[in-house]
Amino acid sequence: MSLTSVQPRHALVATQVVFFVCVLGCVLVDPSHQAELYGISYYGVHAPTLPLVVVGYGVGAVGMWRAAKHVEALEVPGFLALGLRVVSVALPLELLTPFNHGAFFNWTHMVIGIVIGLTQMATGTLLLLRQPRGVALVAFLVQLLGGLVAAISLPDWGFDHMLEGEMLFELGFSGCLVLWVYLAPTKSEALANLQNSHGGQ
Repeated sequence: MSLTSVQPRHALVATQVVFFVCVLGCVLVDPSHQAELYGISYYGVHAPTLPLVVVGYGVGAVGMWRAAKHVEALEVPGFLALGLRVVSVALPLELLTPFNHGAFFNWTHMVIGIVIGLTQMATGTLLLLRQPRGVALVAFLVQLLGGLVAAISLPDWGFDHMLEGEMLFELGFSGCLVLWVYLAPTKSEALANLQNSHGGQ
């Protein structure tokens, strides 16, 4: 395994860790019930936690953009690199569309969030289809559970666990993403394996 392939993988893990540390920092700075209602987005419109969210989203976006370049050399669906770039661009847009600044920003913020969520869910689904093993199933189920919890928290049903749902969802997505870059062979490795298998026949 070459150093050039190892470094992007480690960088991806590091940026994901920074993202989660920043969100946990927001929870410690402001353990308000508002976050249970509005999720991580609440910390993006709350002055004391805004710097942490900016760092977390910024580092996470850079990490996924770099990961997109790395996965282009892997034997993975073409959607993966595109999806990572979509999410990396959409994360800063979430911060630029504060949901509490009127209907336009609120709806724009929600649409961006839906795009991010669907793209991330597709990433986990593709992983499970291409790498049907136990660890991939666990990551997918964590992501799915988080998505369901967040979705149930949207209506006014008194089930206010948006933050926990989003954190579970992002944790599952992070696991799926890391598994993609660690499990998938490079295109050259996949070609060599194919040639070897044909040569052995």
